[in-house]
Amino acid sequence: MRPQKRLHESTYAIVRKIPFGKVASYGQIANIVGCTPRMVGFALASLKRDDVPWHRVINSKGEISLRDSEWRIIQRQMLEAEGVEFNEKGKTNFSEFGWNGTESSD
Repeated sequence: MRPQKRLHESTYAIVRKIPFGKVASYGQIANIVGCTPRMVGFALASLKRDDVPWHRVINSKGEISLRDSEWRIIQRQMLEAEGVEFNEKGKTNFSEFGWNGTESSD
C-alpha cells in the first residue's frame, strides 16, 4: 500500500471512532495518526466513501473550516442533528462536545 493511501486509511479508521454527538480537531486526529493537521484535511477532502463521519472533524478553535459555504452549512446541520451546539460566533465547546480519544463509536 502506498504511504499516502496508508495515511488516509489510518485517518479514516480514527475518524470512524469519533462517537455520535462528539467532535475532534484536525490536530487531535493528526497526533493519533502521526501526521500534520493539514494532512488530515487532505485525507478527508479526498474521501470517496460514506462510512467515515468526516463532519465530526473541526478546527482547534471549535469552528468548521470548510471554505465552501454550502458544505459549511451541511457540516453544521449534520453536527446539530447529532446534538452538537454552536454559539453565536459559530464555535462549539470542546469541553462539552469534544471526543476524548478513547471512547469509540463502535
